[in-house]
Amino acid sequence: MTASRVLFDATFGSPFAQRVQIALKEKGLDYSVRQVDLANKDDEFLAMYRAILPDPAASAKVPILRDGDIGLVESSVIVEYLEHKYPEPPLLPADPAAAAGVRLFLDAFHRQFPAAFFALLGADTPAAVEAARQKLQTVLEALDGLLLAHGSSQGGDYFAGGHYTLAEVVATTLLQRAVLVLPAHRGIDVWQLIRDAKLDRLESWLQAALARPSAAETQPDAKAVIATFAAFVAPLKQEEEAPEADKAAPAAEKPGRLARLASVMPGRKHAAPSA
Repeated sequence: MTASRVLFDATFGSPFAQRVQIALKEKGLDYSVRQVDLANKDDEFLAMYRAILPDPAASAKVPILRDGDIGLVESSVIVEYLEHKYPEPPLLPADPAAAAGVRLFLDAFHRQFPAAFFALLGADTPAAVEAARQKLQTVLEALDGLLLAHGSSQGGDYFAGGHYTLAEVVATTLLQRAVLVLPAHRGIDVWQLIRDAKLDRLESWLQAALARPSAAETQPDAKAVIATFAAFVAPLKQEEEAPEADKAAPAAEKPGRLARLASVMPGRKHAAPSA
């Protein structure tokens, strides 16, 4: 029997569509996947997206979920829909405070982690890479603090202890990619950042989240992930050396040097995606 649920995903395996796949697997729901070439979007995909989100300024993107007569976009909206329509097994704690803690964690993750991750890929000088690395370290420390303040360690290492939640469903997919991509493209080991800062709760949580069968089964090939994210990596430029005359001039006489420095630093090749 053909599944009545169809998930539209990118040919390269979108981290946002993967969130939906994880939620579908956790709910035990049948579904099929239709791949979309986002560089050459077909008319059916475009029409479906516009029917769901009639905003001409919005760029059609994945995921789209068709669940019978229901069509939805935006991964966070879709996983919330699945949680409400198919409440078993639950992906939020029954306790209101604990459920609010999951949402606080995800709010912080959405606001901080993607920006820090893509800033590190888009940094175009060694100094910019180091500044972005330090920012990522700060974000990891914040996530560890949220796990300690609002999570539980009873019965397991997930956000809610032994209860797998939307904290893992939503956050895992970009973290999977960061663990693969940053060592390959920036020589930065996320695990080492976590261990150097002694973020023990974050380390145990991330190990559990990545090992979850639904996350492991839906993860794209590692080499393909690294290759795909190369599009977001800025080539490194060495900081321009100041001419001797500039070095000798007073600080008030050096605005031209800063302008020259800015002119040789290209911007990011792509903005960070979101869905």
